[in-house]
Amino acid sequence: MKRKKLLLITLLALSLQSLSAQGLLSHLNDTTNGRSLFERVSNIEKKNNTFNLKLHMQATFNSAFTDGTFEQAAFKMNQLRLEARGDINDWLSYRWRQRLNSSNTPHALDNLPSSIDYAMISVRLTDQFVTSIGKQAAAYGGFEYDLDPIEIYQYSDMIDYMLFDFMTGITFSYQVTPTQEIALQVVNSRTASMDDIYGQLPEDVEESRAPLAYTANWNGNFFSDKFRTRWSYSLLSLAKGYNNHFYAIGNELDLGKFNMYLDFYLSDEELDNRGIISSLYRLQGEADCIKNARYESWVTKLNYRFQPKWNIFVKGMYENASVYKHSDQLEKGKYRTAYGYFGGIEYYPTTENLHFFASYIGRSYRFTDKAKTLGAENYSTSTLSIGLIYHIPLF
Repeated sequence: MKRKKLLLITLLALSLQSLSAQGLLSHLNDTTNGRSLFERVSNIEKKNNTFNLKLHMQATFNSAFTDGTFEQAAFKMNQLRLEARGDINDWLSYRWRQRLNSSNTPHALDNLPSSIDYAMISVRLTDQFVTSIGKQAAAYGGFEYDLDPIEIYQYSDMIDYMLFDFMTGITFSYQVTPTQEIALQVVNSRTASMDDIYGQLPEDVEESRAPLAYTANWNGNFFSDKFRTRWSYSLLSLAKGYNNHFYAIGNELDLGKFNMYLDFYLSDEELDNRGIISSLYRLQGEADCIKNARYESWVTKLNYRFQPKWNIFVKGMYENASVYKHSDQLEKGKYRTAYGYFGGIEYYPTTENLHFFASYIGRSYRFTDKAKTLGAENYSTSTLSIGLIYHIPLF
């Protein structure tokens, strides 16, 4: 009870503090027009952009249900990330971001914990050509993937089960025109060991000597930023003779008060990286990781800013999990379909760096006869949430 009271007091204090906040932060441009917490407390104005420190948080009170039965009501700190970034000079910049409520144990391959999202520098070679080196976001397309994780209430399964979203490597970005960008990236295709990722492996699977992922990405802006694209193709070398092919096609329409995006994702996995199909196969006991898994997702979100401080949104998802080629494990065909249906309202009391929200998240999972013979059963979940998202400029 004391912990709940303490959390309530903390949230109230942050909410009261936010009413006077004047910062402006977005995913694409993290500059602040207002003063940071340091500037307010010290009354000393920052003179440069060499060091910027921010705390990103998403806190909620959730009521969860399964098949209509009440399961739990509790407060939760969904996201808590600390970020430092800045420009050393006109050609060199850096970025570091770490999740404070995630594991800090270093992984075997890159010697970095999963809590670190970014640990990188960017070098501007010319006005059009930039290279980024270190741990960074994989250069996949799609607008759901591209959004700041703090702003996401619930990912699609395609992104939620992704094990390779922040990886160590190098990216080359070329601004072909002011509205068209091409990026080429080479990063590790995994962070941990094969056993940690896949569990029990088929006997013929050997570890790759070069576990790398190669991505080509195109970002386009059209019609004075009213229509944007985020498209990509990735080849991931996971084991000797086994690759994954990941396609992401994201399109966004922005008409001012109304905007929406529509993403399509397809992942053909010669080794089941997301593990959804493998988890069905293992319902009957210990078993190898599945070969030839296919995951397909359609994701859309619509926003309407009906008042300067009020936004309503709806989000829908349709996803399939299949085996695309017969093997001695499972027969070819679809095994699971997942539906997502979200809705909510957001209130921005000051500027974009703080908002309160109320949301409903519904998920429904339907299994085919192939999956039911393995022991799978249909089920649905729903969550009612109220909470806040706050990007707090500290320095």
